Amino acid sequence: MRADPLLPALLAAERALGRLDQALSDPARRHRARCDSARRAAAALVHLDGHRLDPHDFQRALAAPDQANGEALRAALLSGLLAQLPLGLTATATPDPTPGPRPTAHRARPDGTADDLVAATRAAIAALDSVDLDGMDADREDPEEEPVPTPVARPLPPWTSGWLDELHRRWNVAQLGRPVPPSDARRADGRAALAAVEEALATHPGLLGAAAAIRGLARRPDPGRPERRGHADDDAIAALTAGRTETSWWSIVVWLAAPGLIQVACRLHFAWPALTPALARDVTGYRLALEGTEAAWTAWFLGTVQDLVGHELERLRHLDLVQERWEERIAPLARRSNSRLPDLLPWLHERPAFTVSRVAGDWAERFGLSLRGAHLLTEQLAKAGVVQDIAGQAGERFWAADLSFLPAGR
Repeated sequence: MRADPLLPALLAAERALGRLDQALSDPARRHRARCDSARRAAAALVHLDGHRLDPHDFQRALAAPDQANGEALRAALLSGLLAQLPLGLTATATPDPTPGPRPTAHRARPDGTADDLVAATRAAIAALDSVDLDGMDADREDPEEEPVPTPVARPLPPWTSGWLDELHRRWNVAQLGRPVPPSDARRADGRAALAAVEEALATHPGLLGAAAAIRGLARRPDPGRPERRGHADDDAIAALTAGRTETSWWSIVVWLAAPGLIQVACRLHFAWPALTPALARDVTGYRLALEGTEAAWTAWFLGTVQDLVGHELERLRHLDLVQERWEERIAPLARRSNSRLPDLLPWLHERPAFTVSRVAGDWAERFGLSLRGAHLLTEQLAKAGVVQDIAGQAGERFWAADLSFLPAGR
C-alpha cells in the first residue's frame, strides 16, 4: 500500500502523539493519567463488548469488589489490569536449575481482584531486597545446606509468548476470578499472531505499522472458530458483520494492549495512548473500518488517533485542576509536619473509591498508618471536601473522591 495519499494524516497523527508524549513527561502527571486512563478504558471495553455499565455501580465496585457483581465488578477488575499494562507485566517464578524461565500462575483471593497480582510482585521484590548478600555465607551454619529459593519478579518482554500467556491469565482473573492458562491451540496460534505483529511493525513505518498490526490482530479468528466468509471489500458484508456480538480473543488483546503497539511503533517515551476509549466513541465506525479495505482502515485509524490525543490532553488538564483543587482544600489541615494528607493524594488517583477496612492494610504498609489513623485521615479528607460518603445507608461507609468516573465522551 502506498503511503502518499495518507501522508498528511499520518504526519498530523504522529505530531499529535508527540505532543501527548511531551505532556506526560512529568512523572506525577503521568501517574494520574495512567490510573484515570485505566478506569476509562475498562468502562470502554465493557461497552465494546456489547454491555452497559452504570457509573455508580462501577464506583461502588471499585470501593468494594467483594460486594459487586456483573459488569461493574468486571470493569473494576479490568481497571487493575489496564493500570498495570503500561508498567509491564511480571510473572513470579521460583529460581530453577533448568534453563529458561518457568512462570507460575498467580494465586488470587476469593474476590479475584487484579490487585493481588501486583501485591504478589511487590512482596517478591521486598523479599529480594531484604536479603543480605554480603553476610549470607557468614550466617549460614551448614555450608552444604542450600537456602530456600526466594520468588523473584521476572519482567516479561512485551509482545512475546510469555507476556501473552500472562495477559491471558490476568484477563481470566477479571472474568472468572482465577488465572486460567491458555490452551495449547491458543498458545500455538499466539506464536503465529506475534510473528505477524512483528512483520507488520517491520514492514510499515511508524504509526502505519501499528495500524497494520492492530488490524491484523482484530481480524484474526480464534483457533477452531470458522473464518469469515465474503470479500473484505464488500460493503454489504461489512454492514452485516458490523453488528456482530461475538468477541474474539484477539479483539480483546487489541482492546487491552494496542497502546503498547502505538508506543513501540512511534517510539514514544511516556505516552500510553488510550485507544479503547477512542474506539468506544465510534463503535460502528470502528467495526466498519475494520471490515473494509486496508486503506480505509488506515485512514480511519489515523483520524481516530488525532481525536484520541485531543481527548487525552483535555483529560490531563481536568486532572491537573482536580489535583490543584485537592491541594488547596487540604492545605489548612496539612500544616503539621507529620501530616500524611499530601501523601494520600497520589494514592487517591489510584483508588478514588474505597472503604477504610479494605485499604487499611495498604495504608499501614505505604504510609505507616494504624486503623485508627486511617479513619482519622479519611475524616479529614471528607472535612476538606476531597472525598464524600457515597454509601447512603447504614453499615460500612463507602468513600469516593470527586473524580468523574465516566466523563463526557469517555
